[in-house]
Amino acid sequence: MDPVTFLSVAFQLYGTNVEGKFVDSTVKLKEKMTLDCVYPKKAMVIQTSWLKSNTTHTKNIAVLHPDYGIHIEDNYRGRIHFKNDSREDNSLFFIKSTLEDVGLYFCSIQTYPDGIWEKVIKVIQPDAFEVPEKQNNPVFREPGGNVTLSCPYKIGGSVQQVVWERIKADRIDSIVLCNSLGQKNFGSDFEERTLVDCAPEASSMIVVQNITASDTAIYRCVATGRNKTYAMSFIVAATLDHQWFIKYIAGGISAAFLLLLFLLIFCITTAYCKKKKKKRITQASAKALYSTQLQPLNSYGTSNFHGTQHTGRRREESSLSETEIYVNCRNVSH
Repeated sequence: MDPVTFLSVAFQLYGTNVEGKFVDSTVKLKEKMTLDCVYPKKAMVIQTSWLKSNTTHTKNIAVLHPDYGIHIEDNYRGRIHFKNDSREDNSLFFIKSTLEDVGLYFCSIQTYPDGIWEKVIKVIQPDAFEVPEKQNNPVFREPGGNVTLSCPYKIGGSVQQVVWERIKADRIDSIVLCNSLGQKNFGSDFEERTLVDCAPEASSMIVVQNITASDTAIYRCVATGRNKTYAMSFIVAATLDHQWFIKYIAGGISAAFLLLLFLLIFCITTAYCKKKKKKRITQASAKALYSTQLQPLNSYGTSNFHGTQHTGRRREESSLSETEIYVNCRNVSH
């Protein structure tokens, strides 16, 4: 089936009425935003189509086909692109979004032999996106493990439905919705790994399997009935497994050892240079002092330096040597 034929079938399938659609994810509008669409099953992916629904009509945005390549509508060229060409990950990236991009989006994946798999994403304005405050009761699980979350509100009586959500900074993903008839709708990213009992009066508890690092988020259960809404939130954090934790610690120790070795070499080199410099200064000072001591300090040497004190003394000695002294002595006879 060529892309044009498939798009015609897609338009007939969705039509223009999208009221009442179960929304898998709610995304906050940003200039750069991502609409995640990852196929979670094992069937063969034949083609992926992205469509946007307004209040009056549904229009095509982009088509990704493994043989025919990528087709992007003129209004979106230069503003959107696919993350990669893999058959499973068909996420759509917006790099220059505007207020006109607010609306309902469909990621439709045609597979064999399972048929069409769909994810519904709603993009809303930033001021309409609210994230609950973080709680002080985090739940830690290792990657690959399971996490069990319990909600105090049960379906029945005044509670008509309970919705579980995974909340991150820029999007809210629906996990499962249970109504008073015992029916359940799973979010497209959680259908294959979430256990829940939606029977009336059953405990509102879910088990999310195969936790990964991307599951670190705030989880919230919302109970609705008789125009009242009750909510309770949790924090789930996926910790590193022991093997990776040991590698992480070993890498940190190695880096610290190399840093210490570098600092040690630097200190030794600096001390050696300072010592060598000090030795040169000492030798130069000693040489200068020795030269000064070798110079004569009197007029008998070859130096042309004549001190005032030594000159006066020489003149006095010369004067004494040239003066004759006469003494009259009386002859005393005994």
